[in-house]
Amino acid sequence: MLKNRYNYEGLINEGINYARAGKLAEAKSSFLNAIKLNSNNNKAYINLSNIYILQNEFNKSIKLLINFLKNIFDEDICNQAAKICFKYKLRKDFNKLTKIVNLTNNIFNKEKKYLFFIDALFYEDEQKLNAAKKSYKNSILCDTFYFDAYINLINLYESTNDILNLKLLIESAYKNFKHKEQKNILNFFNSLRLNRENNFKESANFTISSNLDDAFKNNKHYQIRLLNLKSKNNEKLKKYNDAFNNIEKRNSILLNLRENKKYNKRNVLDTIEKYKNFFIKKNLNKIIINNNNYSNDKNLIFLVGFPRSGTTLLDTILRSHSKIKVLEEKPILLNLRHEFFKNKNNNLSNLLKITESEKNYIRQNYLKKIILNKDDEKKIIIDKLPLSIIELGFIKIIFPNSKIILAMRHPCDVITSCFFTSFKINDSMINFLKINDTIDFYNSVFSLFEIYQKEFNFEYTIAKYENIVNNFKYEITYLLKFLGLKYETKLKKFYLTALNRPKISTPSYNQVINPLYQSSIGRWKNYEKISKYKSKLNKWILKYGY
Repeated sequence: MLKNRYNYEGLINEGINYARAGKLAEAKSSFLNAIKLNSNNNKAYINLSNIYILQNEFNKSIKLLINFLKNIFDEDICNQAAKICFKYKLRKDFNKLTKIVNLTNNIFNKEKKYLFFIDALFYEDEQKLNAAKKSYKNSILCDTFYFDAYINLINLYESTNDILNLKLLIESAYKNFKHKEQKNILNFFNSLRLNRENNFKESANFTISSNLDDAFKNNKHYQIRLLNLKSKNNEKLKKYNDAFNNIEKRNSILLNLRENKKYNKRNVLDTIEKYKNFFIKKNLNKIIINNNNYSNDKNLIFLVGFPRSGTTLLDTILRSHSKIKVLEEKPILLNLRHEFFKNKNNNLSNLLKITESEKNYIRQNYLKKIILNKDDEKKIIIDKLPLSIIELGFIKIIFPNSKIILAMRHPCDVITSCFFTSFKINDSMINFLKINDTIDFYNSVFSLFEIYQKEFNFEYTIAKYENIVNNFKYEITYLLKFLGLKYETKLKKFYLTALNRPKISTPSYNQVINPLYQSSIGRWKNYEKISKYKSKLNKWILKYGY
Protein backbone atom coordinates (compact mmCIF):
# COMPACT_ATOMS: atom_id res chain seq x y z
CA MET A 1 0.00 0.00 0.00
CA LEU A 2 3.05 2.30 0.09
CA LYS A 3 2.40 3.46 -3.49
CA ASN A 4 -0.87 4.98 -2.28
CA ARG A 5 0.81 7.19 0.34
CA TYR A 6 1.19 10.17 -1.96
CA ASN A 7 -1.99 9.68 -3.96
CA TYR A 8 -5.23 11.17 -2.62
CA GLU A 9 -7.59 8.65 -4.21
CA GLY A 10 -5.24 5.86 -3.18
CA LEU A 11 -5.37 6.97 0.44
CA ILE A 12 -9.18 7.14 0.30
CA ASN A 13 -9.39 3.58 -1.08
CA GLU A 14 -6.83 2.41 1.46
CA GLY A 15 -8.87 3.91 4.31
CA ILE A 16 -12.10 2.37 3.04
CA ASN A 17 -10.44 -1.07 2.82
CA TYR A 18 -9.08 -0.73 6.35
CA ALA A 19 -12.55 0.28 7.60
CA ARG A 20 -14.15 -2.74 5.89
CA ALA A 21 -11.60 -4.97 7.62
CA GLY A 22 -12.44 -3.38 10.98
CA LYS A 23 -9.05 -1.67 11.27
CA LEU A 24 -10.43 1.69 12.31
CA ALA A 25 -7.16 3.21 13.61
CA GLU A 26 -5.44 2.48 10.30
CA ALA A 27 -8.43 3.82 8.35
CA LYS A 28 -8.37 7.00 10.42
CA SER A 29 -4.68 7.47 9.68
CA SER A 30 -5.26 7.05 5.93
CA PHE A 31 -8.02 9.67 5.86
CA LEU A 32 -5.98 12.12 7.94
CA ASN A 33 -3.09 11.71 5.50
CA ALA A 34 -5.48 12.36 2.62
CA ILE A 35 -6.62 15.59 4.29
CA LYS A 36 -2.97 16.70 4.56
CA LEU A 37 -2.62 16.15 0.81
CA ASN A 38 -5.83 18.00 -0.09
CA SER A 39 -7.71 19.88 2.63
CA ASN A 40 -10.40 21.11 0.22
CA ASN A 41 -11.68 17.73 -1.02
CA ASN A 42 -14.70 16.44 0.90
CA LYS A 43 -14.13 12.68 0.52
CA ALA A 44 -11.62 12.27 3.32
CA TYR A 45 -13.69 14.37 5.73
CA ILE A 46 -16.88 12.39 5.09
CA ASN A 47 -15.10 9.06 5.50
CA LEU A 48 -13.22 10.23 8.59
CA SER A 49 -16.46 11.45 10.14
CA ASN A 50 -17.87 7.94 9.67
CA ILE A 51 -14.83 6.44 11.40
CA TYR A 52 -15.40 8.74 14.38
CA ILE A 53 -19.03 7.60 14.49
CA LEU A 54 -17.95 3.95 14.49
CA GLN A 55 -15.67 4.81 17.43
CA ASN A 56 -18.60 6.54 19.21
CA GLU A 57 -16.80 9.88 18.99
CA PHE A 58 -19.82 11.86 17.81
CA ASN A 59 -18.49 15.25 18.90
CA LYS A 60 -15.28 14.78 16.93
CA SER A 61 -17.27 13.72 13.88
CA ILE A 62 -19.47 16.84 13.93
CA LYS A 63 -16.61 19.19 14.86
CA LEU A 64 -14.59 17.93 11.88
CA LEU A 65 -17.42 18.63 9.45
CA ILE A 66 -18.42 21.99 10.93
CA ASN A 67 -14.82 23.23 10.87
CA PHE A 68 -14.68 22.35 7.17
CA LEU A 69 -17.87 24.31 6.52
CA LYS A 70 -16.52 27.39 8.27
CA ASN A 71 -14.09 27.80 5.36
CA ILE A 72 -15.87 26.19 2.41
CA PHE A 73 -19.57 25.46 1.84
CA ASP A 74 -19.98 21.92 0.56
CA GLU A 75 -23.41 20.35 0.15
CA ASP A 76 -22.23 16.78 0.80
CA ILE A 77 -20.40 17.79 3.98
CA CYS A 78 -23.41 19.79 5.10
CA ASN A 79 -25.81 16.91 4.51
CA GLN A 80 -23.49 14.45 6.24
CA ALA A 81 -23.36 16.71 9.31
CA ALA A 82 -27.14 17.17 9.31
CA LYS A 83 -27.75 13.43 9.01
CA ILE A 84 -25.41 12.68 11.95
CA CYS A 85 -26.97 15.42 14.08
CA PHE A 86 -30.47 14.02 13.64
CA LYS A 87 -29.55 10.36 13.97
CA TYR A 88 -27.73 10.96 17.25
CA LYS A 89 -30.05 13.77 18.48
CA LEU A 90 -27.33 16.43 18.51
CA ARG A 91 -29.70 19.40 18.41
CA LYS A 92 -27.15 22.01 19.63
CA ASP A 93 -24.65 20.97 16.96
CA PHE A 94 -27.37 21.15 14.32
CA ASN A 95 -28.17 24.69 15.44
CA LYS A 96 -24.49 25.59 14.99
CA LEU A 97 -24.62 24.08 11.53
CA THR A 98 -27.68 26.10 10.51
CA LYS A 99 -26.00 29.32 11.68
CA ILE A 100 -22.86 28.63 9.66
CA VAL A 101 -24.85 28.10 6.46
CA ASN A 102 -27.34 30.93 7.17
CA LEU A 103 -30.38 28.68 6.99
CA THR A 104 -32.68 31.50 8.10
CA ASN A 105 -31.63 34.07 5.49
CA ASN A 106 -34.69 33.39 3.25
CA ILE A 107 -32.49 32.27 0.37
CA PHE A 108 -33.88 29.00 -0.94
CA ASN A 109 -31.65 26.92 -3.18
CA LYS A 110 -31.23 23.21 -3.83
CA GLU A 111 -28.16 22.99 -1.63
CA LYS A 112 -30.29 23.72 1.45
CA LYS A 113 -33.21 21.38 0.81
CA TYR A 114 -31.88 18.56 3.00
CA LEU A 115 -30.98 20.94 5.84
CA PHE A 116 -34.54 22.26 5.94
CA PHE A 117 -35.76 18.65 5.78
CA ILE A 118 -33.67 17.66 8.84
CA ASP A 119 -34.75 20.87 10.56
CA ALA A 120 -38.38 19.75 10.10
CA LEU A 121 -37.60 16.29 11.48
CA PHE A 122 -36.12 17.85 14.61
CA TYR A 123 -39.20 20.03 15.06
CA GLU A 124 -41.49 17.01 14.64
CA ASP A 125 -39.56 15.17 17.36
CA GLU A 126 -39.98 18.20 19.60
CA GLN A 127 -43.73 18.40 18.80
CA LYS A 128 -43.22 21.89 17.34
CA LEU A 129 -45.44 21.01 14.44
CA ASN A 130 -46.08 24.43 12.94
CA ALA A 131 -42.33 24.97 12.78
CA ALA A 132 -41.96 21.51 11.22
CA LYS A 133 -44.53 22.35 8.54
CA LYS A 134 -42.72 25.60 7.76
CA SER A 135 -39.37 23.83 7.38
CA TYR A 136 -40.87 21.18 5.07
CA LYS A 137 -42.35 24.00 2.99
CA ASN A 138 -38.93 25.68 2.88
CA SER A 139 -37.38 22.41 1.77
CA ILE A 140 -39.91 22.30 -1.09
CA LEU A 141 -39.13 25.94 -1.94
CA CYS A 142 -35.50 24.91 -2.30
CA ASP A 143 -36.44 22.10 -4.66
CA THR A 144 -40.00 21.69 -5.92
CA PHE A 145 -39.09 18.16 -7.01
CA TYR A 146 -37.92 16.97 -3.58
CA PHE A 147 -40.38 14.10 -3.09
CA ASP A 148 -39.42 13.19 0.50
CA ALA A 149 -40.32 16.68 1.74
CA TYR A 150 -43.74 16.47 0.05
CA ILE A 151 -44.49 13.06 1.56
CA ASN A 152 -43.43 14.03 5.08
CA LEU A 153 -45.52 17.19 4.91
CA ILE A 154 -48.48 15.24 3.53
CA ASN A 155 -48.18 12.80 6.44
CA LEU A 156 -47.97 15.68 8.89
CA TYR A 157 -51.07 17.37 7.49
CA GLU A 158 -53.02 14.12 7.74
CA SER A 159 -51.88 13.31 11.29
CA THR A 160 -52.74 16.83 12.47
CA ASN A 161 -56.19 16.65 10.83
CA ASP A 162 -55.38 19.48 8.40
CA ILE A 163 -57.36 17.92 5.58
CA LEU A 164 -57.73 21.07 3.45
CA ASN A 165 -53.97 21.59 3.18
CA LEU A 166 -53.56 17.85 2.70
CA LYS A 167 -55.76 18.04 -0.40
CA LEU A 168 -53.99 21.13 -1.78
CA LEU A 169 -50.54 19.63 -1.32
CA ILE A 170 -51.52 16.34 -3.00
CA GLU A 171 -52.90 18.29 -5.97
CA SER A 172 -49.64 20.25 -6.18
CA ALA A 173 -47.55 17.07 -5.96
CA TYR A 174 -49.48 15.42 -8.80
CA LYS A 175 -48.32 18.23 -11.09
CA ASN A 176 -44.65 17.74 -10.22
CA PHE A 177 -44.21 13.99 -9.92
CA LYS A 178 -44.91 11.69 -12.86
CA HIS A 179 -42.70 8.70 -12.01
CA LYS A 180 -44.78 5.55 -11.52
CA GLU A 181 -43.63 4.80 -7.97
CA GLN A 182 -44.15 8.40 -6.89
CA LYS A 183 -47.58 8.50 -8.46
CA ASN A 184 -48.56 5.28 -6.68
CA ILE A 185 -47.69 6.84 -3.32
CA LEU A 186 -49.63 9.99 -4.16
CA ASN A 187 -52.58 7.83 -5.20
CA PHE A 188 -52.48 6.17 -1.80
CA PHE A 189 -52.57 9.52 0.00
CA ASN A 190 -55.35 10.73 -2.25
CA SER A 191 -57.38 7.67 -1.33
CA LEU A 192 -56.58 8.31 2.34
CA ARG A 193 -57.71 11.91 1.90
CA LEU A 194 -61.04 10.75 0.47
CA ASN A 195 -61.48 8.46 3.48
CA ARG A 196 -60.73 11.35 5.86
CA GLU A 197 -63.43 13.37 4.07
CA ASN A 198 -65.87 10.48 4.74
CA ASN A 199 -66.05 9.62 1.05
CA PHE A 200 -65.58 5.94 1.79
CA LYS A 201 -66.96 4.53 -1.44
CA GLU A 202 -64.88 6.94 -3.53
CA SER A 203 -61.81 6.07 -1.50
CA ALA A 204 -62.40 2.32 -1.94
CA ASN A 205 -63.00 2.72 -5.69
CA PHE A 206 -59.90 4.87 -6.07
CA THR A 207 -57.66 2.21 -4.52
CA ILE A 208 -59.04 -0.25 -7.09
CA SER A 209 -58.83 2.05 -10.12
CA SER A 210 -55.27 3.01 -9.12
CA ASN A 211 -54.37 -0.68 -8.81
CA LEU A 212 -52.68 -0.03 -5.46
CA ASP A 213 -52.66 -3.70 -4.42
CA ASP A 214 -50.35 -4.49 -7.30
CA ALA A 215 -48.42 -1.22 -6.93
CA PHE A 216 -47.35 -2.05 -3.37
CA LYS A 217 -46.91 -5.81 -3.60
CA ASN A 218 -43.17 -5.37 -3.00
CA ASN A 219 -43.44 -2.44 -0.61
CA LYS A 220 -44.31 -3.69 2.91
CA HIS A 221 -44.62 -0.19 4.40
CA TYR A 222 -47.32 0.97 2.00
CA GLN A 223 -48.86 -2.49 1.79
CA ILE A 224 -49.55 -2.29 5.53
CA ARG A 225 -51.00 1.21 5.27
CA LEU A 226 -53.12 0.26 2.28
CA LEU A 227 -54.63 -2.77 4.05
CA ASN A 228 -55.39 -0.54 7.03
CA LEU A 229 -57.13 1.98 4.77
CA LYS A 230 -59.07 -0.70 2.89
CA SER A 231 -60.30 -2.14 6.17
CA LYS A 232 -61.57 1.27 7.31
CA ASN A 233 -63.39 1.79 4.03
CA ASN A 234 -64.87 -1.71 4.05
CA GLU A 235 -66.12 -1.34 7.60
CA LYS A 236 -67.88 1.94 6.78
CA LEU A 237 -69.39 0.27 3.72
CA LYS A 238 -70.56 -2.62 5.94
CA LYS A 239 -68.33 -5.15 4.17
CA TYR A 240 -67.29 -6.64 7.49
CA ASN A 241 -65.71 -9.87 6.27
CA ASP A 242 -63.52 -7.94 3.87
CA ALA A 243 -62.58 -5.48 6.63
CA PHE A 244 -61.57 -8.32 8.96
CA ASN A 245 -59.59 -10.12 6.24
CA ASN A 246 -57.70 -6.89 5.44
CA ILE A 247 -56.61 -6.62 9.07
CA GLU A 248 -55.63 -10.27 9.30
CA LYS A 249 -53.36 -9.77 6.26
CA ARG A 250 -51.95 -6.54 7.68
CA ASN A 251 -51.21 -8.11 11.07
CA SER A 252 -49.59 -11.14 9.45
CA ILE A 253 -47.21 -8.86 7.54
CA LEU A 254 -46.43 -6.89 10.71
CA LEU A 255 -45.77 -10.07 12.66
CA ASN A 256 -43.28 -11.28 10.05
CA LEU A 257 -41.36 -8.04 9.58
CA ARG A 258 -37.70 -8.51 10.46
CA GLU A 259 -37.68 -5.45 12.75
CA ASN A 260 -40.57 -6.89 14.77
CA LYS A 261 -38.92 -10.26 15.38
CA LYS A 262 -37.05 -8.74 18.36
CA TYR A 263 -40.30 -8.26 20.29
CA ASN A 264 -41.61 -10.99 22.55
CA LYS A 265 -45.27 -11.06 23.59
CA ARG A 266 -44.34 -13.08 26.68
CA ASN A 267 -42.28 -10.29 28.25
CA VAL A 268 -45.24 -8.19 29.37
CA LEU A 269 -47.28 -11.26 30.32
CA ASP A 270 -44.43 -12.62 32.46
CA THR A 271 -44.09 -9.20 34.14
CA ILE A 272 -47.80 -9.25 34.99
CA GLU A 273 -47.46 -12.71 36.56
CA LYS A 274 -44.52 -11.50 38.69
CA TYR A 275 -46.59 -8.52 39.84
CA LYS A 276 -49.50 -10.78 40.77
CA ASN A 277 -47.22 -12.76 43.07
CA PHE A 278 -45.43 -9.73 44.52
CA PHE A 279 -48.09 -7.09 45.22
CA ILE A 280 -49.81 -8.94 48.06
CA LYS A 281 -50.50 -7.87 51.66
CA LYS A 282 -47.58 -9.89 53.01
CA ASN A 283 -45.13 -7.84 50.96
CA LEU A 284 -46.99 -4.53 51.13
CA ASN A 285 -46.87 -4.65 54.93
CA LYS A 286 -43.07 -4.60 54.68
CA ILE A 287 -43.12 -1.47 52.52
CA ILE A 288 -43.60 1.74 54.48
CA ILE A 289 -46.43 3.62 52.72
CA ASN A 290 -46.78 6.93 54.55
CA ASN A 291 -50.05 8.29 53.23
CA ASN A 292 -50.03 11.09 55.79
CA ASN A 293 -46.56 12.34 54.86
CA TYR A 294 -47.55 13.48 51.39
CA SER A 295 -49.94 16.34 50.76
CA ASN A 296 -49.14 17.02 47.10
CA ASP A 297 -50.61 13.71 45.86
CA LYS A 298 -54.20 14.80 46.16
CA ASN A 299 -54.30 16.70 42.86
CA LEU A 300 -52.57 13.87 41.00
CA ILE A 301 -54.74 11.48 38.99
CA PHE A 302 -53.66 8.50 36.92
CA LEU A 303 -55.91 7.78 33.93
CA VAL A 304 -55.45 4.12 33.06
CA GLY A 305 -57.21 1.39 31.14
CA PHE A 306 -56.66 -1.15 28.45
CA PRO A 307 -55.75 0.48 25.11
CA ARG A 308 -58.75 1.56 22.99
CA SER A 309 -61.00 1.90 26.05
CA GLY A 310 -61.70 5.58 25.49
CA THR A 311 -58.71 7.11 27.27
CA THR A 312 -58.03 9.57 24.43
CA LEU A 313 -61.68 10.65 24.47
CA LEU A 314 -61.50 11.20 28.24
CA ASP A 315 -58.19 13.02 27.86
CA THR A 316 -59.69 15.39 25.30
CA ILE A 317 -62.82 16.05 27.35
CA LEU A 318 -60.96 16.61 30.63
CA ARG A 319 -58.26 18.84 29.16
CA SER A 320 -61.08 21.13 28.01
CA HIS A 321 -61.68 21.97 31.70
CA SER A 322 -60.07 25.19 32.94
CA LYS A 323 -58.70 23.54 36.10
CA ILE A 324 -57.23 20.38 34.58
CA LYS A 325 -53.88 19.67 32.97
CA VAL A 326 -53.51 16.37 31.10
CA LEU A 327 -50.16 14.74 30.40
CA GLU A 328 -50.79 12.71 27.26
CA GLU A 329 -48.83 9.48 27.10
CA LYS A 330 -45.58 10.76 28.57
CA PRO A 331 -43.88 7.90 30.47
CA ILE A 332 -42.24 10.24 33.01
CA LEU A 333 -42.97 8.15 36.09
CA LEU A 334 -42.29 4.88 34.27
CA ASN A 335 -38.86 6.17 33.23
CA LEU A 336 -38.08 7.00 36.87
CA ARG A 337 -39.31 3.54 37.81
CA HIS A 338 -36.92 1.98 35.27
CA GLU A 339 -34.09 4.13 36.68
CA PHE A 340 -34.82 2.86 40.21
CA PHE A 341 -34.84 -0.80 39.19
CA LYS A 342 -31.84 -0.41 36.91
CA ASN A 343 -29.82 0.66 39.94
CA LYS A 344 -31.16 -2.37 41.79
CA ASN A 345 -30.36 -5.01 39.15
CA ASN A 346 -34.00 -5.01 38.01
CA ASN A 347 -34.99 -7.11 41.02
CA LEU A 348 -38.61 -6.50 42.07
CA SER A 349 -37.88 -7.48 45.66
CA ASN A 350 -35.87 -4.28 46.07
CA LEU A 351 -39.20 -2.48 46.48
CA LEU A 352 -39.37 -4.15 49.91
CA LYS A 353 -36.34 -2.11 50.94
CA ILE A 354 -37.18 1.18 49.24
CA THR A 355 -36.26 4.08 51.53
CA GLU A 356 -38.09 7.33 52.13
CA SER A 357 -35.24 9.22 50.47
CA GLU A 358 -35.52 7.03 47.37
CA LYS A 359 -39.27 7.61 47.23
CA ASN A 360 -38.76 11.34 47.69
CA TYR A 361 -36.22 11.40 44.87
CA ILE A 362 -38.72 9.78 42.49
CA ARG A 363 -41.57 12.01 43.69
CA GLN A 364 -39.61 15.24 43.41
CA ASN A 365 -38.17 14.43 39.99
CA TYR A 366 -41.60 13.46 38.70
CA LEU A 367 -43.32 16.57 40.07
CA LYS A 368 -40.56 18.80 38.74
CA LYS A 369 -41.27 17.53 35.23
CA ILE A 370 -45.05 17.84 35.37
CA ILE A 371 -45.51 21.07 37.37
CA LEU A 372 -43.94 23.66 35.11
CA ASN A 373 -45.35 26.89 36.54
CA LYS A 374 -47.44 28.35 39.40
CA ASP A 375 -50.63 27.85 37.39
CA ASP A 376 -49.94 24.09 37.25
CA GLU A 377 -49.74 23.99 41.07
CA LYS A 378 -53.42 24.97 41.26
CA LYS A 379 -54.60 22.42 38.69
CA ILE A 380 -55.67 18.80 38.83
CA ILE A 381 -52.97 16.97 36.90
CA ILE A 382 -53.99 13.85 35.03
CA ASP A 383 -51.28 11.46 33.92
CA LYS A 384 -52.80 9.56 31.01
CA LEU A 385 -50.89 6.43 30.03
CA PRO A 386 -53.34 3.53 29.53
CA LEU A 387 -51.07 0.56 30.18
CA SER A 388 -49.67 2.11 33.35
CA ILE A 389 -52.60 0.13 34.75
CA ILE A 390 -49.96 -2.61 34.97
CA GLU A 391 -47.72 -0.38 37.11
CA LEU A 392 -50.35 0.70 39.65
CA GLY A 393 -48.50 -1.21 42.37
CA PHE A 394 -45.41 0.95 41.97
CA ILE A 395 -47.49 4.11 41.43
CA LYS A 396 -49.42 3.66 44.70
CA ILE A 397 -46.22 3.04 46.67
CA ILE A 398 -44.71 6.29 45.41
CA PHE A 399 -47.92 8.36 45.33
CA PRO A 400 -50.24 6.72 47.90
CA ASN A 401 -52.80 9.55 47.92
CA SER A 402 -53.18 9.76 44.15
CA LYS A 403 -56.51 8.82 42.60
CA ILE A 404 -57.21 6.46 39.73
CA ILE A 405 -59.62 6.81 36.81
CA LEU A 406 -60.23 3.47 35.08
CA ALA A 407 -61.42 3.96 31.50
CA MET A 408 -63.81 1.12 30.71
CA ARG A 409 -65.48 -0.06 27.52
CA HIS A 410 -67.22 -3.30 26.56
CA PRO A 411 -64.39 -5.89 26.57
CA CYS A 412 -65.42 -7.26 23.15
CA ASP A 413 -65.31 -3.76 21.62
CA VAL A 414 -61.89 -3.20 23.18
CA ILE A 415 -60.56 -6.47 21.77
CA THR A 416 -61.97 -5.62 18.34
CA SER A 417 -60.45 -2.14 18.37
CA CYS A 418 -57.02 -3.33 19.55
CA PHE A 419 -56.93 -6.01 16.85
CA PHE A 420 -57.91 -3.50 14.16
CA THR A 421 -55.75 -0.57 15.29
CA SER A 422 -52.36 0.11 13.78
CA PHE A 423 -50.06 0.47 16.81
CA LYS A 424 -46.35 1.06 16.89
CA ILE A 425 -45.07 -2.43 17.71
CA ASN A 426 -43.33 -3.20 21.00
CA ASP A 427 -43.45 -6.05 23.54
CA SER A 428 -46.97 -5.04 24.57
CA MET A 429 -48.50 -4.09 21.23
CA ILE A 430 -47.31 -7.25 19.50
CA ASN A 431 -50.02 -9.01 21.51
CA PHE A 432 -52.63 -7.26 19.37
CA LEU A 433 -51.68 -8.94 16.10
CA LYS A 434 -53.73 -12.06 16.88
CA ILE A 435 -57.21 -12.23 18.43
CA ASN A 436 -56.32 -14.95 20.94
CA ASP A 437 -53.23 -13.06 22.08
CA THR A 438 -55.25 -9.87 22.47
CA ILE A 439 -57.79 -11.65 24.68
CA ASP A 440 -55.07 -13.32 26.77
CA PHE A 441 -53.41 -9.94 27.32
CA TYR A 442 -56.73 -8.34 28.32
CA ASN A 443 -57.47 -11.12 30.80
CA SER A 444 -53.99 -10.85 32.31
CA VAL A 445 -54.22 -7.08 32.75
CA PHE A 446 -57.62 -7.14 34.43
CA SER A 447 -56.76 -10.05 36.68
CA LEU A 448 -53.79 -7.96 37.87
CA PHE A 449 -56.03 -4.93 38.38
CA GLU A 450 -58.31 -7.14 40.48
CA ILE A 451 -55.36 -7.93 42.75
CA TYR A 452 -54.43 -4.24 43.00
CA GLN A 453 -58.02 -3.41 44.03
CA LYS A 454 -57.96 -6.04 46.76
CA GLU A 455 -54.47 -5.48 48.14
CA PHE A 456 -54.21 -1.68 47.95
CA ASN A 457 -57.85 -0.73 48.43
CA PHE A 458 -57.15 2.50 46.51
CA GLU A 459 -59.53 5.30 45.62
CA TYR A 460 -60.73 5.01 42.04
CA THR A 461 -63.66 5.57 39.76
CA ILE A 462 -64.76 3.91 36.53
CA ALA A 463 -65.49 6.03 33.46
CA LYS A 464 -67.50 3.95 30.99
CA TYR A 465 -67.15 4.90 27.35
CA GLU A 466 -70.74 3.92 26.54
CA ASN A 467 -72.17 6.02 29.39
CA ILE A 468 -70.19 9.07 28.28
CA VAL A 469 -71.50 8.71 24.73
CA ASN A 470 -75.11 8.14 25.80
CA ASN A 471 -75.37 10.48 28.79
CA PHE A 472 -72.49 12.92 28.47
CA LYS A 473 -73.30 15.64 31.01
CA TYR A 474 -74.37 13.26 33.78
CA GLU A 475 -71.30 11.01 33.44
CA ILE A 476 -68.78 13.84 33.14
CA THR A 477 -70.36 15.71 36.07
CA TYR A 478 -70.05 12.53 38.16
CA LEU A 479 -66.42 12.11 37.11
CA LEU A 480 -65.61 15.75 37.88
CA LYS A 481 -67.20 15.40 41.32
CA PHE A 482 -64.69 12.59 41.98
CA LEU A 483 -61.96 15.10 41.07
CA GLY A 484 -63.48 17.82 43.24
CA LEU A 485 -64.47 19.98 40.26
CA LYS A 486 -67.64 21.39 38.74
CA TYR A 487 -68.97 20.86 35.23
CA GLU A 488 -68.15 23.51 32.59
CA THR A 489 -70.39 23.94 29.54
CA LYS A 490 -67.42 24.11 27.13
CA LEU A 491 -66.67 20.44 27.87
CA LYS A 492 -69.50 19.39 25.54
CA LYS A 493 -67.51 20.84 22.63
CA PHE A 494 -64.34 18.94 23.54
CA TYR A 495 -63.74 18.20 19.84
CA LEU A 496 -62.90 21.88 19.33
CA THR A 497 -60.13 21.45 21.90
CA ALA A 498 -58.90 18.49 19.87
CA LEU A 499 -58.92 20.51 16.65
CA ASN A 500 -56.82 23.21 18.29
CA ARG A 501 -54.19 20.78 19.52
CA PRO A 502 -51.08 20.64 17.31
CA LYS A 503 -51.07 16.82 17.22
CA ILE A 504 -52.76 13.97 19.04
CA SER A 505 -50.18 11.22 19.33
CA THR A 506 -52.55 8.25 19.66
CA PRO A 507 -54.38 6.13 17.07
CA SER A 508 -57.57 8.09 17.92
CA TYR A 509 -56.21 11.34 16.44
CA ASN A 510 -58.79 11.33 13.64
CA GLN A 511 -61.75 10.37 15.88
CA VAL A 512 -61.71 12.78 18.83
CA ILE A 513 -61.98 15.80 16.51
CA ASN A 514 -65.63 14.85 15.96
CA PRO A 515 -68.68 15.11 18.23
CA LEU A 516 -69.68 11.93 20.07
CA TYR A 517 -71.00 9.11 17.91
CA GLN A 518 -72.48 5.71 18.74
CA SER A 519 -71.25 3.62 15.80
CA SER A 520 -68.33 2.20 17.78
CA ILE A 521 -70.62 0.83 20.51
CA GLY A 522 -71.29 -2.86 19.82
CA ARG A 523 -68.85 -2.83 16.92
CA TRP A 524 -67.73 -6.35 17.82
CA LYS A 525 -71.15 -7.76 16.89
CA ASN A 526 -70.38 -7.12 13.20
CA TYR A 527 -67.55 -9.65 13.28
CA GLU A 528 -68.46 -13.29 13.62
CA LYS A 529 -64.80 -14.27 14.09
CA ILE A 530 -64.67 -12.04 17.17
CA SER A 531 -68.13 -12.82 18.53
CA LYS A 532 -67.23 -16.47 18.99
CA TYR A 533 -64.58 -15.47 21.56
CA LYS A 534 -67.08 -13.61 23.80
CA SER A 535 -67.16 -16.41 26.38
CA LYS A 536 -63.44 -15.88 27.11
CA LEU A 537 -64.28 -12.37 28.31
CA ASN A 538 -67.48 -13.17 30.21
CA LYS A 539 -65.90 -12.62 33.63
CA TRP A 540 -65.20 -8.96 32.87
CA ILE A 541 -68.42 -8.45 30.90
CA LEU A 542 -70.40 -9.50 33.98
CA LYS A 543 -68.16 -7.76 36.53
CA TYR A 544 -68.36 -4.38 34.81
CA GLY A 545 -72.05 -4.63 34.01
CA TYR A 546 -72.15 -5.22 30.25
